[in-house]
Amino acid sequence: MVLDLNTIAVNNLTLLRDLDNKIEDYQIIIDGPRITLSDDKNYEGLFSLKELEYPIYFSFHQIFNSIRYSNLYKIEGYKTKDLIHLIDQGIDKIVDILDQMENDPHNQTISQLIDDIDNKYLILRERDSSCSFWKISETFNDYLDSIVEALKECDRYLYMTHRFDDIFDDEKEDSDKEESDKEEIDKETGETNPNLVYDIKKNN
Repeated sequence: MVLDLNTIAVNNLTLLRDLDNKIEDYQIIIDGPRITLSDDKNYEGLFSLKELEYPIYFSFHQIFNSIRYSNLYKIEGYKTKDLIHLIDQGIDKIVDILDQMENDPHNQTISQLIDDIDNKYLILRERDSSCSFWKISETFNDYLDSIVEALKECDRYLYMTHRFDDIFDDEKEDSDKEESDKEEIDKETGETNPNLVYDIKKNN
């Protein structure tokens, strides 16, 4: 089974973004780079910042690298500008968690990690707001999507037109056949076989 690291990273940040403000109610499960929610109502949901360190580092940097080094136009339905906004929301949520877990011995380590991530986010946002390769690429792909949809629509009409052409061609063939049948009838004898030629004067 191949893990889609981009999917895991986006799902992690989406989950963190959607958490409410009461950290006591968090029922998150941390499994390697993956963050999920427990379905067990009796799950206490206790966790430490040390457990969160790797998933946080992985999620943000996976998206940073995918935006910078891959030719992906969208990740899990998110365009580049949407991913940048998701990163911003993820940073805000981590800061909120840090504020509520000031006594955690790993608080300072995560704070430094988030500061580094925030600096990279600011650079990425600045590049996106200016005329950058990513912005040009995203604009191109927007137009490409529209062109592809237009071509699909044209193909549908062309297919229907082709069917109509076939009908008209069939009607023309029938008409040509009728004309041909008329030409095969001998005008003097009424015979339909043109090879039967009668000399009326001779027979008389």
